Amino acid sequence: MNHKLQMLVLCFLVVLPSLMLGQTFNYEVDFSHFLDNREYTSNYEISQTMLGARLNTMAGARLDSTQGFMGGVNYLYEYGDRINGNTPTVDLFYYYQKPAFTFLLGSFPRRGLLHYPLALLSDTLNNYRPNIQGAYLEKRGDWGYENFWIDWTSRQRATVRETFLAGLSGELKYHLLFIDHYFYMYHRALYGSYVPGDAIRDNGAYGLLAGVNLTPLTNWYLLSFRVGSLGSYNRQRPMKDIDFHFGFFSQIHAYYRKFGIDASYYRGQSLNVAYGDAMYLSGNYGRIDFAYLPINNRFITTRVAVCLHDVDKKWQNSEMLSLIFHVGQSFKSYHNWPMP
Repeated sequence: MNHKLQMLVLCFLVVLPSLMLGQTFNYEVDFSHFLDNREYTSNYEISQTMLGARLNTMAGARLDSTQGFMGGVNYLYEYGDRINGNTPTVDLFYYYQKPAFTFLLGSFPRRGLLHYPLALLSDTLNNYRPNIQGAYLEKRGDWGYENFWIDWTSRQRATVRETFLAGLSGELKYHLLFIDHYFYMYHRALYGSYVPGDAIRDNGAYGLLAGVNLTPLTNWYLLSFRVGSLGSYNRQRPMKDIDFHFGFFSQIHAYYRKFGIDASYYRGQSLNVAYGDAMYLSGNYGRIDFAYLPINNRFITTRVAVCLHDVDKKWQNSEMLSLIFHVGQSFKSYHNWPMP
């Protein structure tokens, strides 16, 4: 066991008893397995296979019916790599939750909290950067929900830049109709020591989509459509002015029982988004996922998909498999989705 892992385990063992003393014991265990086999020949993404398993174990104290603390370790093992090939992520956060309100502060899992289009936040984040390290606040009701979040990704040092993300997203709904809106900004400061030609980067993205959810009118698992605009901005200070790019976006989710299709299409200017799917740099990108959900219950969620990608009028393919096992409950996600 390397020194970093030893320190993480020691911190967890020291913090855990103080969290639990005199309070209600709380625990949570998540196991996830992922396979993402990308057979790409494009200039935007490399052809690769991502395969691994992640174990997230947390324990803590529930102070009362609305709040508590959690601490734990979130570890990724990529098959074929060394056991210490990835540095574990620390879970250490406070949560406060009521039926209409959630507040999280610390380092906590992002899964189930943010549901941005892949153009803005790539699906690989859940695999390789599973935690938001900062704060998350959400208000919800019959009208929909609205959240604000900040994710601190790096502190400035001599050879390291300060970086962070901050955003908001939500959904406003009226009967079957809804409006989804997304925004986030990414800021990358200078190095702590002077580097000639170094630049500050300001980058961000938005989405504004209107749609209809027809699921209540059918016996389908999910049937929804949305259409609207996605955009991005980028600037290298002080050398360049801000570049604004935007385009048209449409998306369909259609699931009947265990089988479904997720389809999306973007046409417009190249989207340059720091944490987004690089395929949208093409400005002309369509994707169709033919999906199967073999197991979907209170403990396990699985999804198998064959994905076709139309990039610059060239068809490419990828295959995906995900399995998520969950027991325990510290806080609840009120709008989790099984698909990307």
